[in-house]
Amino acid sequence: MVKGSNTLLPPLDGHLSAQPFINNCYSEMCMSTPAVAPQHHGPKIGWIVASIFIVADMVGGGVVAMPVAFKQSGLVMGIVFMIGIAAIFEYTGYQLGVVWCTLMERNPHIGVCRKPFPEMAKRCMGRRMQFFTSALGNFTLFGISVVYLLLSANILQYFVTRFADVKISPCVVIVALAFIILPFTLLRSPGEFWVVIVFAMFTTVIAVLCILVGISMDLSLCKPEADYSDVTPDSMILSLGIFLFAFSGHFVFPTIEADMENPREFSKSVLVGFVGVVLLYMPLSVLAYIVYGTSMHDSVIYSIQTPWLQLCANLMIAMHCILTLVIVINPLNQEIEHYLKVSHSKLLLETIPKFEN
Repeated sequence: MVKGSNTLLPPLDGHLSAQPFINNCYSEMCMSTPAVAPQHHGPKIGWIVASIFIVADMVGGGVVAMPVAFKQSGLVMGIVFMIGIAAIFEYTGYQLGVVWCTLMERNPHIGVCRKPFPEMAKRCMGRRMQFFTSALGNFTLFGISVVYLLLSANILQYFVTRFADVKISPCVVIVALAFIILPFTLLRSPGEFWVVIVFAMFTTVIAVLCILVGISMDLSLCKPEADYSDVTPDSMILSLGIFLFAFSGHFVFPTIEADMENPREFSKSVLVGFVGVVLLYMPLSVLAYIVYGTSMHDSVIYSIQTPWLQLCANLMIAMHCILTLVIVINPLNQEIEHYLKVSHSKLLLETIPKFEN
């Protein structure tokens, strides 16, 4: 604030802080009143860690599904679709970052923001769009979280049945896994669990390497039998759904940016993140299509002829889905905390006894 003036001004040094500027504002999703918002601010992340968050948010199921998209679209159109969709989604992610920085500059009173995406919708298009955006995002994130939980439980149930020789119901595995993951989903914001996401990125890289090694080992055996004749215009159109799914994750982007030390650097994170995703997807998809052609299974992992590489890749994908679920469910949890008036300086778990009393 400038001396002798009641006007709030954004910083002039080019560094936009994510910290609140005053403590007397309450908005639907952004707040800085002492009753709700904290006086202590948690750790912030840099743009490199934010780019890892973006990669971990998008890859996972896309690793095993993207080669199938090439199977449906063909090699040339698959490359065109991947690069084109990645460029479009990167640009929209960049625009989201610009909008959030602009919102912070024009509303410097905004404090801790638990749902940046709906807040941007409210400021741009009104309260009705805020509710619509929030409901749509929550529905999407909940669905993705359920898919990740079911996929992980299915893989783990297979491992337990095969190696421990114990027959266990998939329903039991789902419930047990949900209880194990629950404490990690109660962490406040991305700044609190960046180590988890870095490990999720590590598991993805291992999975991709296992799949690439397995495909390379099948080159001499499977490529001579590969067929590329089933690609049709209809299958190309159907493949777009997989490409769009593999690069989805924008609803989490503002939550990541809001936890950055300098949100203006989010443009770097988006660019590096999408380049990283393409570098993971492209070699895997191209090699899988060349080796297996249209005989590829719905999951490229099950096309690999080496059993132990199948198992390793499956386990790493399961670990990635479990860890990524933490960041995917976080925006939904933050909105629940907001409506329950849970202090952002505490975990939701720490506040439960207060409601019981």
